[in-house]
Amino acid sequence: MKVSPFSLHSGTRVLAFTLAKESDKMTTLSEHEIKELREVFDLMDRDRGGALGGEEVKQLMEMLGMKVRDDEIEALIAEVDKDGSGEIDFEEFLLVMSKPKELPFSKQDVIRAFKLLANPDDPEGLITPETLEKALLKYCSHKVPEDEILRLLHNMDANPQGYINYMEKINMYMSK
Repeated sequence: MKVSPFSLHSGTRVLAFTLAKESDKMTTLSEHEIKELREVFDLMDRDRGGALGGEEVKQLMEMLGMKVRDDEIEALIAEVDKDGSGEIDFEEFLLVMSKPKELPFSKQDVIRAFKLLANPDDPEGLITPETLEKALLKYCSHKVPEDEILRLLHNMDANPQGYINYMEKINMYMSK
């Protein structure tokens, strides 16, 4: 894996982090995308050790409704762990998160779900943190502890009008 340092592109002030791996497609992440992924990583890094260990990965997968055995967790970490530390550090996490993914649902499915959750009075593509909190507590509390939901919401940036731009997040994490 080759990780380039932060660099300025085309005289703009947009900072990009480029990750490349032999035979993998080159992916460029903006400073904003890296910041968002750092927030996700930090939420997962419960012990604040700077890397994701087996127990943290297992807890995340269980929160997502996936039942996994310890040996499956070890194999998953070994596949991602390029430096052999036995954990997933932030650079390895970025590499995984920047790769195109095949998901069991489409971008349009996620947009429809957010539209159903948002208040009809909310501007298009936006949702209030309060509305999102109620929805997550109602529909996800059986899989995700309430304190984790509240911590996630606390780390989400609302715009000056008090809305979370869910379209921005969807576009950042999903290509189609």
